[in-house]
Amino acid sequence: MAGRVLGAITVAATSGLALLALAIPASAHTPTSKAECVADKAVVSVKLKAYARQGNTIVVKDGETELVNTSFGDSYEKSWTTPGDVAHTFTITVKASDGNQHNYSKTHKVDACVKPTSSSSTTPTTTTTTSPVETTPPSSTSESTPPAEVTTTTTPASSSSETVPVTTTTTPVAGGGGEAQPPLASTGASPGWALLAGLGLVGAGAGAVFVVRRKRAA
Repeated sequence: MAGRVLGAITVAATSGLALLALAIPASAHTPTSKAECVADKAVVSVKLKAYARQGNTIVVKDGETELVNTSFGDSYEKSWTTPGDVAHTFTITVKASDGNQHNYSKTHKVDACVKPTSSSSTTPTTTTTTSPVETTPPSSTSESTPPAEVTTTTTPASSSSETVPVTTTTTPVAGGGGEAQPPLASTGASPGWALLAGLGLVGAGAGAVFVVRRKRAA
């Protein structure tokens, strides 16, 4: 009788210890996670301890991008480094194989670790100075035209003591850059005929003088 009682106590104690051994890991699930800036980078890290030996899963996302999607045993620990010039939203989802009460879900938001530097670019302004060009008007030299020279030539009449004067007018051309004199108007008379007419007048005058002297002598 005493042996049976001792055996029952032993079985109960063993069963209790087994249940306690199973209960301790179940109640010791320890999930931790964080996200922060490290050396101008955004770093997210996860640490899971005292989970069931198999069947647990973890999914880590950066926005809509999956960083990891895998299963793990009684523990899991890892970190991910992402660019620090933009903001990040990390989501961590852990599902425990020994009950939904041990699942873990966390969201971490990290602002941009590197602040953008505002670089103001100054466009140099080029000023062009235009010097006025001095223009010297051409010197207009107005030279006066010298007066016409009048030359009087005396031609002696044949067989007479009287002389008939012949006047010739010469108009010099102004030089040294002066303006050219306008040409004489064309009258249609030939210079040769004018010379012959002049000689005829001189001869007629000489003949008239000769006739007058003959009349006086007579």
